[in-house]
Amino acid sequence: MSTLLSSADRARHYARRPLARTPYLWDAAMKVRPEKRATLARPDTAIVIEGFLRSGNTFGVAAFEIANGPEPHVGRHLHGAAHVLRAVRLGLPTIVLIRQPRDAVLSYLVRRPTLTPYDALVEYLDFYRTAWPAREGFVVAPFDRVTSDFGSVLDQVNERFGTSFRRFEATPENEARAFRLVEEMNRLETGGEVVESLVGRPSVERSRRKDELRALLERPRTAKKLSEATALYERYLERARTAS
Repeated sequence: MSTLLSSADRARHYARRPLARTPYLWDAAMKVRPEKRATLARPDTAIVIEGFLRSGNTFGVAAFEIANGPEPHVGRHLHGAAHVLRAVRLGLPTIVLIRQPRDAVLSYLVRRPTLTPYDALVEYLDFYRTAWPAREGFVVAPFDRVTSDFGSVLDQVNERFGTSFRRFEATPENEARAFRLVEEMNRLETGGEVVESLVGRPSVERSRRKDELRALLERPRTAKKLSEATALYERYLERARTAS
């Protein structure tokens, strides 16, 4: 990718930051884009599953659909904390997904190579700092729990919100179905082809790229941001432990 295109994408990234932190204005921006409006939380939404990119979003949505069918409307994949605030404001059952920042950021950078690790960490901090004041209105679901025991996450949602969602049983058959659905979602995003750098499941290609990027996290300015993000992640983990 050219330096000019990379710089333009980074500029768009930083221009989006204030919008992603601003309720109502962010809602309006999502409503004018049909592909975003389709997954935006609305009063009849059954559940909202939202988190920073590469935090188990697609697997969580796929697992929910396998357990509960495709009919319930799921607010999902907008990756803005303002979406969490909107869901809480509407009183909807809401799951906030969170992943260890080092892993989430490395995976994100494979998907979006125009950004630096510092850029991605700033976005991670924006998301979880903005969502934190609404924490009484959502269930925190760490990445490892989402991918290994999503049924228990739905149990917690049912207890917290008085819902009766069917739990996802992590059988080999159901996990295989979930990954097939993840690939289908990826095909819709890319126009028909599974792209290994984008698909929300384990990928050899993504693992190789993450190894190449890992050293960049050790640069002093970036390492400081990573430390801030890790401290925030630990606050969310503690909330997940005490609430479960």
